[in-house]
Amino acid sequence: MKQVYKQWIAVVLTTAALTACNLDTQPTTSLDAGSVFNKAEDAEKIITGTWSYLLETFNSYRCPGYASFLLAGDAMGSDVAGGNGKYGPTRDNYNFGSSGVYAKGYYNSFSWTLSYAVINNMNGIIAYIDDAAGAQADRNRIKGQALALRGFIYLHLASYYSFAIDKDPDAVSVSIYTEPSDAATEGKPAASVSEVYAQSIADLEGALALIPENYIRTAKWKIDTQVVLGLLSRATLYARQWEKAKNYSERLLTKNNYLMGEEEYKAGFNSVDNKEWIWGHPQTPEQSNASYTFHYWDTTTSGSYYYSYNLDPHFLDNFDDNDYRKSIIYWDVDPGTDRAAVNGFVWLRYAKFKFREDFTADIVLLRTAEVYLINAEAKARLGEADAAATLNALKAARNATQVSASLSDQELISAIWLERRKELWGEGFALADIIRNQQAVERRAWDETTLVDFTYTDDQGEEQTVKKFQKGHSTFRFPDGTDFAPNSKYYLYRITDGEETENSNLYTLHPKLEIYN
Repeated sequence: MKQVYKQWIAVVLTTAALTACNLDTQPTTSLDAGSVFNKAEDAEKIITGTWSYLLETFNSYRCPGYASFLLAGDAMGSDVAGGNGKYGPTRDNYNFGSSGVYAKGYYNSFSWTLSYAVINNMNGIIAYIDDAAGAQADRNRIKGQALALRGFIYLHLASYYSFAIDKDPDAVSVSIYTEPSDAATEGKPAASVSEVYAQSIADLEGALALIPENYIRTAKWKIDTQVVLGLLSRATLYARQWEKAKNYSERLLTKNNYLMGEEEYKAGFNSVDNKEWIWGHPQTPEQSNASYTFHYWDTTTSGSYYYSYNLDPHFLDNFDDNDYRKSIIYWDVDPGTDRAAVNGFVWLRYAKFKFREDFTADIVLLRTAEVYLINAEAKARLGEADAAATLNALKAARNATQVSASLSDQELISAIWLERRKELWGEGFALADIIRNQQAVERRAWDETTLVDFTYTDDQGEEQTVKKFQKGHSTFRFPDGTDFAPNSKYYLYRITDGEETENSNLYTLHPKLEIYN
């Protein structure tokens, strides 16, 4: 276990550009705890540095911080046609291959290292903040924010390291640590998926009790009660606690039910100033590592490099003609490519994500739209009559055709799941929804061999038409040749080889999943 813990305690909290604070550049566990946490403001600096580490640390250009898991999640789903061959989260995970999540590639090991480094730093704050100098209100808030960040990470682990909680609530997931650890700490057994969800929810509920409702944050990345309510809504939905998911989402929508309009939706999903964003990670020219993710998301800006998050052409049929989201979906060549060239190819671009002019872009982590969808699904699961009305409130904001109030509960749930795919496309929810709903990836071939008309506007403003090939999905089965199926081993992140080797206690409570034996 010592080898694995060395990865965690080697985290260096560099100076965080998110605030004007200067942070210690030593690992938190390498210093005497009293010197790190002797003031409440010092503990707050640890949160700032840990947040920067989580979002800004590169494993490689394939893994640009926490957002790389959002990229991987959608690449492994049904609706991103990502077979353009360029390395990164799309190629590595789109085909479920040797560099992706399942094969313990970059993203898998990076997820493990990031997650437990953050957990360990938050454990230090939670353990020592009560004895730090400072106002009690500040100590409470900081402790609550540390609990919330730890709960957020345990939610990530619960969502991706095991199948849906209702498939087998006792199935092995990951180990739970709630106290500071170092190289001498004995490894803990892996907990069950229900226990990891319970830890996440308990942390978030603890945070809700400690963070004052009147706390006014100075930046969108900081955790306030709206962020905690949103994460609780998500966590309890995934854990199939429908009543709690309904109540927490309603509490949040009572505070903030803002849905952006068409102009805001088309602005590029690149600014934390968007009022629908509850939680996001800001970027500046001086701090812009996380912006690198837009080289994958942004498929329309010249200067974006990978442009690999293209839309499955079949999925376009799910958008109503009057839905303004459909107006930013169109066939196009790669950015910077000559549109007049004959016999080239085009992809279906969903121009949702766009770099700002300075090639920075903020990262969205939680939106009001998701909370509407959580609330609608929880109500539908409970058989409540106004579930359709909640869904329709979101659809009305997108100028989309509304669903009938006479739908059966299951028909309504299916409509909500479809709306999640349309509304949250590209934001990292595809794989989590496939796992929690015990669904299968669905991909159909597109005719890529027939030349079709491609119409574009030239530099003189004249409309031109040339023949092009259209591209769609390119991977339709798992690497072993089997068809996509629910509850596949290929969907899961995996405990790392190092952890399995060093932690002799790992499988003493819950056996290793049989699919890996």
